Order: sequence, then C-alpha cells, then structure tokens
Amino acid sequence: MSDKTDNSPFGNPSRRDLLRFGAAVSALSVVGCKLTSGSGGTLPAGLPRPVEPLSELTPKPTVCFGCTTHCGVVGWVKDNRVRRISGNPLDPNTGGRVCSKAHSMIAYTEYPERLLYPLERVGKRGEGKWRRITWEEANRKIGARLRAVRDAGTPERFVFHYGRDKTKGFTKRFTDAFGTPHRLNRRSICSSNRRAPLMSYYGREFEWESQDLANTKYVLNFGGNPMEAYQGGLYMAWRLTDARVDRGAKLVTFEVRPSATASVSDEYIAIRPGTDGAVALAMAHVICRDELYDADFWNRWANYPLEDMKRHVEQFTPQWAENESGVPADTIERLAKEFAAAAPAATTMSNRGSAKHYNGAQSDRAIRMLDVLCGTVGKPGGFCLSSLRGWSNRYGQDELPKISAPGPKPKGPKPWKPGTREFETLPKDVQERVAAFPDFWQNKYFGELATPSEYPLSWHWYSMRVGQLVYEYVREGRQKVDVYMSYTLGASYGYPEAKAAREVLMDERLIPFHVAIDIGYSEHAALADIILPDATSLERWDAHGTNNYGLRPYIGLRQPLVTPPGQARSVQEILRDLAHEVGGGMETHFDFDDVEEFYKAWHQNLPMEWEEFKRRGIWTDLERPLDYELYERPVAAADLEGSEMDPETGLIRKNGKVVGLMQDGKPVQGFPTPHRKIGVHDDIFPLAARHVGIPEDDPVASPIATWFHVPAFAAMDRSKQLHFTTFKWNVHTQGRSGHWKYAAEIIHDNPLFIAPETARAHGLEDGAMVEVTVSRPRGYTFRAGEDAPVGSFRQRLKVLPGMSEDLVASSHHVGHWEHGPVGSGKPEGTTAAEAGFDRQLMADPDIARNMWWSKSKGGVGSGVHINDAMPIDPAPLIGGQNWFDNVCTVRQLS
Repeated sequence: MSDKTDNSPFGNPSRRDLLRFGAAVSALSVVGCKLTSGSGGTLPAGLPRPVEPLSELTPKPTVCFGCTTHCGVVGWVKDNRVRRISGNPLDPNTGGRVCSKAHSMIAYTEYPERLLYPLERVGKRGEGKWRRITWEEANRKIGARLRAVRDAGTPERFVFHYGRDKTKGFTKRFTDAFGTPHRLNRRSICSSNRRAPLMSYYGREFEWESQDLANTKYVLNFGGNPMEAYQGGLYMAWRLTDARVDRGAKLVTFEVRPSATASVSDEYIAIRPGTDGAVALAMAHVICRDELYDADFWNRWANYPLEDMKRHVEQFTPQWAENESGVPADTIERLAKEFAAAAPAATTMSNRGSAKHYNGAQSDRAIRMLDVLCGTVGKPGGFCLSSLRGWSNRYGQDELPKISAPGPKPKGPKPWKPGTREFETLPKDVQERVAAFPDFWQNKYFGELATPSEYPLSWHWYSMRVGQLVYEYVREGRQKVDVYMSYTLGASYGYPEAKAAREVLMDERLIPFHVAIDIGYSEHAALADIILPDATSLERWDAHGTNNYGLRPYIGLRQPLVTPPGQARSVQEILRDLAHEVGGGMETHFDFDDVEEFYKAWHQNLPMEWEEFKRRGIWTDLERPLDYELYERPVAAADLEGSEMDPETGLIRKNGKVVGLMQDGKPVQGFPTPHRKIGVHDDIFPLAARHVGIPEDDPVASPIATWFHVPAFAAMDRSKQLHFTTFKWNVHTQGRSGHWKYAAEIIHDNPLFIAPETARAHGLEDGAMVEVTVSRPRGYTFRAGEDAPVGSFRQRLKVLPGMSEDLVASSHHVGHWEHGPVGSGKPEGTTAAEAGFDRQLMADPDIARNMWWSKSKGGVGSGVHINDAMPIDPAPLIGGQNWFDNVCTVRQLS
C-alpha cells in the first residue's frame, strides 16, 4: 500500500509500521502497572535536584497545555513530581516531538507564589490583603450569592468569563444549568477575524483548516508564523521543514518583521501592514487573466460564476497592489504563476498578520479564494479541512465514535425576545437594532455581552464573544452584573486597554462580587473577593480533541500525573461542589463523586478499554481514510431514505434539513454551508451591515472578497507617525507564561524594534529610551473618532534590519506586576497574599540565586507592560480585536 499521500506519523501502515507502533506502546506499558497517585498533594522542600534516569521514573501520558496546540506528552513521575516531559509517540500530530513550552509545564506547576488555598479579601478590593478560608466556607459564601441571583429570576446577572477553557464544555454545563447565557470567552482577542472567513467559505464545522504540509509543493504564507507561534505550530514546523528539505517544497512568507518563519522561508517579503489582501487579490487577477485557474473545480464547487469573479478581480492589478503593499508587481506576477503551476499540491496559509486588522476578514477571504481558484481545496498537498466536528459522522462507514459528556445535560438559557423583561431592560438603541431585523436574530439573542447587537457576525456562526468590550459594556449599563466569576483569565493584564478591566473590577457598584478561579496570583485574581486555587494541566482530567493536521481524526486524554499541592482542586471539582451548594436542580447535572469515573463515562463509546486508553493517552483509527475531498463523499444511505431533491438547487433535504447535494447525478456531502458549496459570495455580510447601520456600499459589507484601507492607516501623518504592531515569541504563550522561569530566562524583555532606514528617517538612535504614544482607532469600531491618545509606554529602541518600513514592533508577553518573582522580575517576590502561599512547600532557591536578568541583579528586568496603551478596537461586524492597526508617535528621551 502506497503512503505517498498519507501524512500520519505511521503512514498507511505496513506490517513493519504496525510493529513500530506496537513497540512504542510497549515502551509506555513496561512500567505502566506501577503508576501511583503520588504522595498526597505535597511537594518536598527545595525543588531543584538532580534528574534521575528514566528507568527510575514512572511514565504517564497526558496532553500539554503550554499553548493551544495541545500536544500529546508523557510525564515521567517520581515522588509526586513530574521530573521530565517527553513527547507521546502515538500523537498523530507530533509523532512524539515536544517544544520548550511542554517542559515549562513543570515550572508552571511548581512555581513559588502559586495559589494553594481558598482566599477571601479582608481589605479593600485590590489592596492585596487576604485571609485563608476553608473550601466549605468559600462554597457557602459563593453559593449564597448565586442562589440569590437565581431566586430573583435574573440568572443573566451571573457572568462567567474564561481565558483558556479546554474542558470541552464542562464550564458550559455549569452556566447552562444555572440558566445564564453569559459564558464569555476571549476568542475576539485571539482568532475570530480568522475563523469567520473560514466558516463563511466552508461552513460552521470548518472553523480551522489543516493544510496538507507533508505533501505540498508550494506554500503562500500571509502573516502566519508556524515556526514560532501558530495553532498547530509544532506539527506544522516539523512537516513544513520535511517538505522543504526532503521534497523541495517552496515557502513564501509575507510578514512585517523578520520572524522565525520568515527567517527559514525561501522568500521573505516585508509587506506593509494591512495589505495582505491586496496582494492576494492581485494574484487572483493574474490567475484569472492568464486562465491559470481550475475551471472544473470552481464551476463544480464555488457558489459564484467564474466569469463574474474574473470581472471582479480585473480592478486589482499587480501594479495597484505594489502601490498599496510595497511588493513589486513583477514579484506578485511570478508568485501567482508559481502557485498555480504547483496546484493542486499548493496551499495558502494565513493568521494574525493578515486577519488582525480592520480589513482582516475581507483580506482572509481574498487569500482563501486563491485555493478555490486553483482547485487545491481538500487535495493532497493542498488546503485541507479537518473533520474534527460532527460533520465527520455523516460519512456512513467512516463514522467516528460518539464521545460526549454523560447526561443528564442541562437545557441552557432561553433566548431573549422583544417583549420579555430582559429585552425591555436593554438600551433603546439596542432594542431598535433587534426589532428592525427580527429574522436575523433567529431566536439567538441573549444580550449584549453574549450576542452583542453591534457585532452580529461574532455569534452568527459560532460563539465568538467580543470579550474586549465586556467591561465597557458593563460600565455603560448594557448588562447589570451581580456575580462575576473569572476562570484563568488575564484581562486585567492582557486585554487591550487592560486598565478598563481593572477600573470596572475595582468598582463594586458595577461588579459587587468577583470570584476568581486561577492557578496563580494574577493581576486579574488580585481584584477578586474570593480566590479559588485551580489545578494545573498536569494535575487534572480533560477530554481532548483538536485538528489532526495529518487528516485522520484522533482523541486524546488529559489525565493527572500528580496530585495538586496544598488544597488546590481541578475546576471540575470546584464547579461540581458549587452546583451542589446552589442546588435547586442544578446539582443533578453534576451527579458524580469521582472525576475519573465521569471521564470514563464520557469515553464509554471509545473502541478501546479505559485502562488501555489511559495507558496510551491517544486513540485513532489507523484504517480510516484520510480526510481528502470530504465534500465528494457520498450521502449516507440512511439520510437518503425518504429524502427529496430540489431540482433547481440540487439540494437534498430530509425532514426539512439539508443532508447533501446532487452533483452529476450522484448525492454527495458537499460543504456544510446553506447551499453546500464554497461561499465565495456570502450575503451575510451586507445583511449584517444593514443590521448595524453600515452602508451596504461600504467594502466592509461586500459579499465578495475585496480590499480597502485600514481607516487609521489612511489618516496617518507619515512624517510624524508610525505603525505599531505586537507579536509572540516562540517560548511564550501570550501573557500566561511570564512566570515560567525557563521561558522567562530566554525571553524576559520586549524592546521596541525598528528598521534602520525608519530610525534614520525619524531621528531615532539604536538603544535609546523612547516614549510610544498610541492613537485611537478610526472607522466603524468602538469609540471611533475620538482624538485623545489611548496611552503611552517607555521602552528601549532596537534597530533590526528586515523590518517593514514605517513600523515599530514589541512583544506583549512580559511586564507583569504580579505572578510572583519570575513574572514581576523581583526575586524577593511581589506583595501578593502571604496567606495563600506556603513558601516551604513551594520553595525554589534557584530563582533567588539565578534570576540574573532582574534589575536588582543589574539586569534589564522583566519587560514593559504595553497593553494599557493598546486600543480596544473590534473589527466591524465580527468584533475580532485589531491588534495590528495601531498608529503611534515615537519620541526619543535619551
């Protein structure tokens, strides 16, 4: 059996492959019978010690939580401590590889000033004065507050706001059982501008793509950084490197700074910020002009006539794109032709560099169009789609086992409709918007925090809450809050205009009661009334599922390697106990004593014994065909029985629900869009624009991919102002890793980078201290039109060749004032609550002795907090944060 187009680590397995697979499992099972639960939740004093050989340690697989890639790993345990972390060879994404973030999970679990006991504040909120309380006392106080909200008939006044929630719906179980719609996430901060174009093109189930990098010949990368920070980055870095080195694939990267990915690309092109879509449209122009497209694929699967699309892209010439982007026209011509020639084994890639702009959604739609034009979608080596979600269960013989939380499941909150009490309490302008377009809401309306009326595409496909506006909306009175519960959330440090979060949380008239569930004493937890200590990912259970970038779905398991220190508990235990405390039927959805038994029931349909699943940590069906051309798969026989076909559209319906599409006389799956084709034309954009009062002729509202200037950039005074952007380092995970001591030792500062020619033009010197002042955004966004600056910060300037022109850039991971000695850069620690810590239990003399970068030891310190100066800037309609649209002035101080 050939394995030329199989990019799983085990291929289409031969007997030798299966023997190798079995040997990998056996390696884990040799000492699997010796697994123990550890020493009862305590850690020995003086953490650093020699690392023992593997033969003296006990292996146990789990899933890393160092970033959103969530790689399968193996922890090597002794005396209730994880001594080493290695890759799980059964993980089809990584094949047993790990990065530095996985190793940092140990420091993350053991760092000083970790929260170990429930705390209640005894001083003013934010003053840092606490007393230790029991779990029973904490549950009693919180339960009484929650019961009062529920009994008053106002469940929506309970707001649950999380940062990284990988419990696969466990927290939703809690909020649904309570009856509040306000389970708020941080997706607008991260990826909503990126996901909306994908769901518009390919349907709700395909919110993320899985490029077939193992078999590709050509990659056009617009602002993606898989070598440094990317969803699935470790997998992509490995496969992309193999493709380039072993098979001669070409990687072309458009970026504004010399990133790790740019440095290894065959071509790195320093593009002007916010112009990726212009280049993509000019490439589409070349492909259409020279008839380099795959007409058969387009005519079969695009929902828009090819001739009409050719006319649309005529205006976007390479010379026009050069004027906008700075990319030479002849380069655009050449790359477009190379991409088309490599198709279908070619793919685009994009991420925050293209999407986190005011025009980001339309830019990513333009980039996606290149794959449709050249017929690379779903093809070996092309732009493929993962079948992680329920869509994969529609392929008859290829069904995946149904893995879901055991019942009974709560029904959740009821939609709010005009005429209800909840609706009548909303501001009049919101009521008018909803009443003007009742069909658009389709009974989804849950209020301004969950389904903000100004950003309808933030909830049309998926719950992409506009988290950066939560605090301002509360301040404006759009939602009254009685109990606010945050879960591992860093908004008071990491959100744009983070000071707004701190101001609202400090105002007890707006937030009367704040419960923070967290692992460490963060800037956000510091503003709570009660803090509940959470377990780390090395100490808890979670169901796990993510894209298999090798195009064969798999299921993983996060399981505790050690018991939590002190009295820390997993969030599942915390919410279970609170549900029982609140009562009133809520407890029936949390009817379990043993968390492992709950997850065992969760995976009861898995075709593998529970103990074997725990031993392996990964399940996948190696006989399952790879997820190529899912849209051509036949409709299941059960769906065809009793169905009807619309002769005009070809849509096949059963009981009023679309189940497939007739193509050339054959019933096929198509895409999970309303028309079962690729939505290169989508009327949801102009409809949403009408809903919020944006003119339909505004390019934001275009149903077809287009490009337009970022309003803030168009208004720049280029003699005085510069673009200002942020970025991520490969060893850090946003602001969640500033206290991981080995990551911080590598990257602990965030100088301001600038190109040599830009520095000369503005009279700025390398190494000088400068002040950066950031302006307000413009256009159809929050607080548009205000002239007062957002804020300022001071930092050292670093001249870096290869930067885009008229640009400065600084990372945003550092500059903490809490998170203990490493996060704050103070070896002596912060002023956090001594009652919550046990310094003997969590002692680490290595920090006080060797944190050489701290200012007290003559170092540069732990960086500058820049997020207070970053404006709240949601993209029109979608609400994703435009992190890269900033305009600033830079003034040299010394």
